[in-house]
Amino acid sequence: MVFNIPDNYSNQTPAPQLDKKTLNKMVWRSVYLQASFNYERMQAGGWLYSILPGLEKIHTDKKDLSASMAHNLEFFNTHPFLVNFVMGIVLSLEQNKTDIQTIRAVRVAAMGPLGG
Repeated sequence: MVFNIPDNYSNQTPAPQLDKKTLNKMVWRSVYLQASFNYERMQAGGWLYSILPGLEKIHTDKKDLSASMAHNLEFFNTHPFLVNFVMGIVLSLEQNKTDIQTIRAVRVAAMGPLGG
């Protein structure tokens, strides 16, 4: 089954700031970034696991959440110590409901140089 990722989210209303509890949960989850490492998507499973609490708060629409989860499950590989920096950038773009292609491009552009 193939999920077609849309270009934009259906709900374009910017999300409120994430609370400290959610941010802390994401930081602690980032420890498990490499727990589901594989050679096809590298750290993508751990990446999605890390940012999922934030995505659930940002995207109240189920279709938007599934689109966000789908494009965040694509190939991802960076240095585990610097992943929180990339998480902050990506979640900021997600909060502002930036178009999905831009979010993907920024994620890819940030993960490469920080990969070490």
